Amino acid sequence: MDKLLAWSLAQQSGDKEAMAKIGQPDMKALNSLFGGVDEPTLMTQAMLVAQNPEASVEDREVALENFEMLIENLDNANNIENLKLWPAVISLLDESVDSSLRVLAASIVGIAVQNNTKSQEDFLKYDTGFKSLVQYSVDPSTSVELKLKLLFAISSLVRNNQDSFKFFNKLKGWTILTLLDKHDNHKVDIRVLSVLSSVLTSESLFKSEIEAKLHEYKLVDKLINSLLNDNITCMEKSLSILGQLISLNFKFEAGELKLLSKNIDKISHLKEEYSEDFAKIRKITKSA
Repeated sequence: MDKLLAWSLAQQSGDKEAMAKIGQPDMKALNSLFGGVDEPTLMTQAMLVAQNPEASVEDREVALENFEMLIENLDNANNIENLKLWPAVISLLDESVDSSLRVLAASIVGIAVQNNTKSQEDFLKYDTGFKSLVQYSVDPSTSVELKLKLLFAISSLVRNNQDSFKFFNKLKGWTILTLLDKHDNHKVDIRVLSVLSSVLTSESLFKSEIEAKLHEYKLVDKLINSLLNDNITCMEKSLSILGQLISLNFKFEAGELKLLSKNIDKISHLKEEYSEDFAKIRKITKSA
């Protein structure tokens, strides 16, 4: 309170030197003192507007944008579950909802669960959540903008979380790999590769559950195609994933090794930056 009083007096007198010395007051204390709305309340109010079908799409978009900004704070992201707001967020992914709102809802999921084990676990409590992410990401009618956000959310959920991977596996998230090289938008390829990289973080499940799926979906062929892509980010991500696979002792088939050996020189301009991955590939393709 003394600091707040000193700050107030300095502000009224225009004493910038004193204000700088005192520093900014605690905004939470100010809100509490003067009856300001706290952030959990703002989150709840924003979601009420976002879910209101009688509100304009523009107003609902603004509400979700505000919600998105709030949950960039880790405590607020974790408060989504505490406030019982995950069902509301998930409901906005539905195909019956306006596309712009779905994009924002998918972005909210991705931001909230990114590098956040608690929010990852909270999201997994709701059966329809992960199912919606996978279902709509592979739906041909889904817009590219929404697809990118859905893939971002899946990648954020699966990274370093074996429970999320089990949902991914059960819900046939592997079908996402079929999106590679099926369109003219490199951004989708990059996001699919990010999902794959996240899947590979469940290293203890690699031999028992992951490796066979990678063979089933012809992953190595897809990665080689991405290596020859004219998009540098696709090349780099594909090369990095091949390095991950080799480190995980992935069992390459003879035809895959031959194809890899045939094409690796076509990206020699990346050799200096990715010398370790190149060395790994040279080693396994030596006799191919």
